[in-house]
Amino acid sequence: MIDNFIIRQKSKKYQWSGDCFLSIKSFYGGQADYLVNQREYQVGNTNFLILNECTKYRLTIDNPKETESFCVFFSPDFVSEVVSSLNSTDEKLLDFNKKRQEGIRLFERNYHLSGKVSELLKIGRNKFHFGMDELEKDEFYHQLLNAIFQQNNNTLIETERLTSKKKSTREEIYQRVLFVKDFIDCNYHKNLRLKELANVGLLSENHLLRNFNQIFGITPFQHISKKEFKKPDGKYWKLTKP
Repeated sequence: MIDNFIIRQKSKKYQWSGDCFLSIKSFYGGQADYLVNQREYQVGNTNFLILNECTKYRLTIDNPKETESFCVFFSPDFVSEVVSSLNSTDEKLLDFNKKRQEGIRLFERNYHLSGKVSELLKIGRNKFHFGMDELEKDEFYHQLLNAIFQQNNNTLIETERLTSKKKSTREEIYQRVLFVKDFIDCNYHKNLRLKELANVGLLSENHLLRNFNQIFGITPFQHISKKEFKKPDGKYWKLTKP
């Protein structure tokens, strides 16, 4: 049986393709580009990426400075054990009614570097640098996976903003709109059109616009405008009339 593991290394240029366990990807000092089923994700100092078990992806790092990776991989047996313990308690954090062989699927998306998961990534990265004993690692894996599950549960709650009646439909639309948002985050500097964005999400233009606004409270254009006028310190430029 293969156990959980952590990959922490530094590189200016690196490329890898394949699939692996349920994992969380974080990078510092530079940017990593992921291609997942023709979807683009950029992971850097301000976000992290969750990918499911057996998801095929291509990772590319091509930066002038060394980029540090801190990626945590959870074995299927470990994930199953944690899920079983959660579902055996009164406080069920996940709605997992699928059989084990069907796999456990979380929302694959870029998350902003904030909250409990980000806090644990920071702690784990620092401790891993100086060395972690086995008990400390065991506790870290449990704490991080539980935080990821809680975060996924919060995402499920966000799907309730959508007006579709069926739960499965809301989750599918939510995931498609997330694909569009991640595409925008990778390509906002280009001359994007609503039709192109709708094609990315396999939605009609009107359907995309309505659901994007329901989830994020802004339109795709407004999301791009916020990114274009964001300062390096995270604050925004004040727009003044000429």
